[in-house]
Amino acid sequence: MINIKTFGAIGDGKHNDFTALQSALFAGELDISIPSGTYTVDRPLKIPSHRHIHAEPDARIIFIAAKPMTESDFLLTNADTEDGNEDITLEGGIWDGGFGHEYNQKPGDIYTINSTGGACMNFVSVKNLKLLNLTVANPIGYYIRMGRLNQFEIKDITLTADAMNFNQDGIHFSGYCRNGVVENIRGLNGQPNDDLLAFNADDGNQRQENRGLTCGPIENIVCRNIYAEDCHTAIRMSSITSPIRNIRIENLYAGVRAYAINMDGLRYCRVPLFAEDAAPNGVGNVSDVRITDMTAFFTRRAHDPSCLIVLEQHCDNVELINFSRPMDKDAFPDTATLQARYLIHQSIEADGKVTELTAKEQTCVVEGDLHALKLCSLS
Repeated sequence: MINIKTFGAIGDGKHNDFTALQSALFAGELDISIPSGTYTVDRPLKIPSHRHIHAEPDARIIFIAAKPMTESDFLLTNADTEDGNEDITLEGGIWDGGFGHEYNQKPGDIYTINSTGGACMNFVSVKNLKLLNLTVANPIGYYIRMGRLNQFEIKDITLTADAMNFNQDGIHFSGYCRNGVVENIRGLNGQPNDDLLAFNADDGNQRQENRGLTCGPIENIVCRNIYAEDCHTAIRMSSITSPIRNIRIENLYAGVRAYAINMDGLRYCRVPLFAEDAAPNGVGNVSDVRITDMTAFFTRRAHDPSCLIVLEQHCDNVELINFSRPMDKDAFPDTATLQARYLIHQSIEADGKVTELTAKEQTCVVEGDLHALKLCSLS
């Protein structure tokens, strides 16, 4: 194992340690050690294949940009997002995106050419990725942004920030992410300020947060032990035509300001993906999803909440088992628990009561308690 201090890293929070850290990553050794300290970098750290980074728990690596950030600026990223990398492990440490510093900002216009999307970590086109026992802090946008990922473990991750910003998704999957485990995720201090778990098979990839990502399938992912005391939304699944399939989510607890589960087809985002009159049969391709032992409730107001769970995408064999909404904790107990609309040829079974939606104009609303839900396509 090589130590970054061998390459000249100081770790006092004042000196720029970018050259030392990047030199260690490119030195050709498999294992790299980051001892205790605060390491400031002013450019993205790029991780090549076959690197195992081991940071002490109190080692903080903070990105403080020296000039306006571009769309390729992250605290760290895999080195080759086009042709891909493999066998990357990141274990330990506090990885700080530096939001709030002079240049650690993104413009308000989401279409600004070459502007940063603000993700703290970026992993695109990686096989066999492991993120273990670490904290991600102070992102400008997404905490961990992933695309075209195969075989991964994301375990024991804390998400926290000193200040809120738009689009601070926690664990964000885009197209072609498959075959992985997400386990023991904790969102603290009102974070994440967007989706805790985001499965965005379809998205507006022309906007700053998503440039470099692609639409496509998301499949074969297990998530366990997910917690946020007060996040924006617990689960988002975004599908227009791309499939989201074979997803298992177990033991999720979240206080939310917007939704427990959001499957609205991104109808209300700043970059809508379709025109309603151009989709007379609705949108969505979500199948074989099981969410077990989930507790969710409203904490405070992100907007005027109409429901805790919104369903506006087609689902087949999608189940919510042992769901709990503790009304004594809920800030808006009179708000509907579930609202489904814009669906056609869809069966909704809520605690044994079956509703068949055969026209887009129909709406299914569930008030109060909901313990079990099953969604299927009508034959």
